[in-house]
Amino acid sequence: MVRAAVSRWGLAIFLFALASSGAVRYGMESVSAQVQTLTVEGKISNATAGGSEVAGLPVTLHRISIFGPDDLLTTSGENGEFRFDDVEFDPELSYGISVRYQKAIYGTDIDLSSGSLNSVMITVFDSTIDDGVISASSASLLFASVDRTNQTISALEILRLKNSSDRAYVPGNEPMQLLRFGLPVGATNLQLDTRLIGADFAQVDLGFALFASVPPGEHEIMFSYDFPFPGDEFTLEKSYRYGANIIRVLAPLETVAIRSDHLGPVDSVTIGERPYQIIESGGIERGERITVQLGGLPAATAADRVSRNLDSIRLEYAAPAALVTLMIGLVVYGGFWKRRRSNGEASSAYSEHVAERETIHQMIAELQETFEKGSLQEDDYRRRLAILNSQLTSLGQYPNSGVL
Repeated sequence: MVRAAVSRWGLAIFLFALASSGAVRYGMESVSAQVQTLTVEGKISNATAGGSEVAGLPVTLHRISIFGPDDLLTTSGENGEFRFDDVEFDPELSYGISVRYQKAIYGTDIDLSSGSLNSVMITVFDSTIDDGVISASSASLLFASVDRTNQTISALEILRLKNSSDRAYVPGNEPMQLLRFGLPVGATNLQLDTRLIGADFAQVDLGFALFASVPPGEHEIMFSYDFPFPGDEFTLEKSYRYGANIIRVLAPLETVAIRSDHLGPVDSVTIGERPYQIIESGGIERGERITVQLGGLPAATAADRVSRNLDSIRLEYAAPAALVTLMIGLVVYGGFWKRRRSNGEASSAYSEHVAERETIHQMIAELQETFEKGSLQEDDYRRRLAILNSQLTSLGQYPNSGVL
């Protein structure tokens, strides 16, 4: 099981953007500037009919900088009111309020730049673990690109979930009490983006579970992944636990051909001056499975297979494409260089041998520099270094060159 956190808190939306807003200035100017203190107050209300009282709830005032959060805590009063006195305002920080109620988190950003703030109103709901209150108003599936080398397709899905009740859905303790979404067989590199506060997810063989409270209303969930295809044609099967009032399947015209007897005919649409194929259906039932036929998929070439063997991991540092291209070139043309040597072109071959070694040494230097900057995990660094050293060793010592 793969588990990952989703950091899309509305309260922390500017957490990393602050890095470009003057972190150095923060340290130099805030000392001399006069500190402004404010009062932040508000009220919590329960919108569930006949809902529970909101007294004694933990309320957090978040102060977020590039160095991390610095929180102030209080509890709500008898009628749900709360108050923070003498809050020091710093223009370099972001501020937000959050409340935890019946295992769900509610929150909002607040703007203190004006020097005063209207009362902060936070609405909470009684909770339920029944995901029957959740449906999907729309579901879109985009086949964004095809990787010929790795024989994979990159897909992007956008779901608009709807909670039409007056209770917030919260995950239960049993597997059937979790929000669940289907993925193609063999899906990897799952990434998820949502503004649901405190969201977390876990990937399993047939999909993933989303750990997040879903208050009444509509909420967008976007996730991307890669999945393998075995040949030039492939039938994708997907399940939609929450159905969808509208479902769309799209693909760039030049990427892959799509069709679905299940959903209907293929149409065309232009998005951002790029032509797309689109299949749109009026809706699918809760728990229904769909099939989409993919055609015109490319076969891997011999060079692609060599590249896949040498570089089975993603290169996530500067100029990865250049490194892959160079490594492929070293392998594909290595035999050609050796044949030239056997044909008596020793001088030219020696120059090429030296250039080849210098290229690998340069790759190693760039790899080490990237690792030292902290842009590469140690495991990835050692794995890629081993690949390059192996290639270097395979070159051996050229006769009479004196080069090791």
